[in-house]
Amino acid sequence: MKKLIIPLLLSLLLLSSCTPTESPEITEAESTTLAETTIEETLPAEPGITIAGNDISNYTIIHDGTKAASDLAGDLRLLIYNSVGCRINSKKHTASESEYEILIGKTNRSESAEVRADYPRPNVYYDAKVIGSKLVVMAEGRKSLEKLVSELSALIESGASTAVELADTPISGNIIAEVDRGANSLSMAERADGTDLRVFHWNFAAPYLDPNVTTPPVVYTDNVTRGEDMADMILQFLPDIITTNEFYASHNGNTAFFDAVMGQLGEYYVCLDSPYDKDKPEAGADAIKGKTINSNIIYRKDIGLEVVASSWRYSTQKTNTSSANPMGYIYYHGSHTAVFSYKGNKFILSTAHYADSRSSNVWAREQLAAISEAKAAHGTSLPVILTGDLYTSYDQSSQGSGYKYIESAGYKDAQRTAAVNANRNTSQGTFHKIGERQTNRISEDFIWYTNGFKALCFKVLANQVTDDASDHYPVMADISLS
Repeated sequence: MKKLIIPLLLSLLLLSSCTPTESPEITEAESTTLAETTIEETLPAEPGITIAGNDISNYTIIHDGTKAASDLAGDLRLLIYNSVGCRINSKKHTASESEYEILIGKTNRSESAEVRADYPRPNVYYDAKVIGSKLVVMAEGRKSLEKLVSELSALIESGASTAVELADTPISGNIIAEVDRGANSLSMAERADGTDLRVFHWNFAAPYLDPNVTTPPVVYTDNVTRGEDMADMILQFLPDIITTNEFYASHNGNTAFFDAVMGQLGEYYVCLDSPYDKDKPEAGADAIKGKTINSNIIYRKDIGLEVVASSWRYSTQKTNTSSANPMGYIYYHGSHTAVFSYKGNKFILSTAHYADSRSSNVWAREQLAAISEAKAAHGTSLPVILTGDLYTSYDQSSQGSGYKYIESAGYKDAQRTAAVNANRNTSQGTFHKIGERQTNRISEDFIWYTNGFKALCFKVLANQVTDDASDHYPVMADISLS
């Protein structure tokens, strides 16, 4: 990975006002004395903060519109005010461009794009750089932004009443060490050698603060912060395909969570809004029009992945008709199946949410039936990746369990068969109480694969964000085309 060495031409001159005060007048006697001396003297620094020689009072903070960048823009404004008494404005990057700007995050300014271009994984790198008259505070996601603003704050505060000059000492770095705190020192973020596809699955859990939904104890106070943090964490691992459960475009009218996640992922990933199988009749296993989707497939299009076909299938099982299930079908138990083309090969990827351990074999049959339909249309020999919150643990020995049904159909559980298990624990749990680290509980989130693929490494990602954001830990597999 390329480490950026950036000369940062930032001088921070700190006292108690926004504009420099005038220097004391020098008397004729003092002038004569200074003229006769051969000792060079440096006058005390003028008060204020300057960026590339420009007074801070000329500047506006511009942020990229995310809550993380907006929050940290506010912190920086407060720091500047407390340091030198300047009140500078903060605006979204939709505002008109001006000459003197402090750019925070992934703004639409060309200077931000210039710095960002060198990042192989933007959400783990951070940098501060002066370009022309602008200070680019470049980082993406709350974690790296907080680290960068913390270093910038320490710089400002260290100046006190003296000048601070950073000619060759950039504020730059990364949070890779924090991301890579895996079990047994194995990197959680780096891909296994030979990886063709990194597949990431996470049951996000329904949006918090939804008056129509009873949710587990809440750690986050709003869905936007939670969504941005979850997207930030995903981007630190940069998967090629993301599959999700309990992730709705609109959940009882709540769109904030979905918008926050996709607002961050949008540049790298595309949610498969089309082509869904929307035109089939509303009967049997076919799609119920107008219903929001429980399980989504999101993919990274810039690596050459192409969608050949995509369809959403509702369960054929019926329950009582209600406003949530207008036709009596259990839409909660749907599967989303897509056919992809990649590196000249086609494969099938399917994700589902079973959500009932007593009927896990029923939902497994439904999901495999959807896969069979895709094979019939696009090739019976196509290899398959199957993911989901299957609400069925591998230790259920009964042949009636969903796990045994999928296994008997020739699928391999990546957690148990990958060449490397990063957690060194094939029974590490994925379901837990929000806000607590509970990796000893049931493992019900899976990535399966068939012949044609090989699982190189499997990881259950337990960290502070995943502890707090959902009652499921995400799982991730590095897979090769065998």
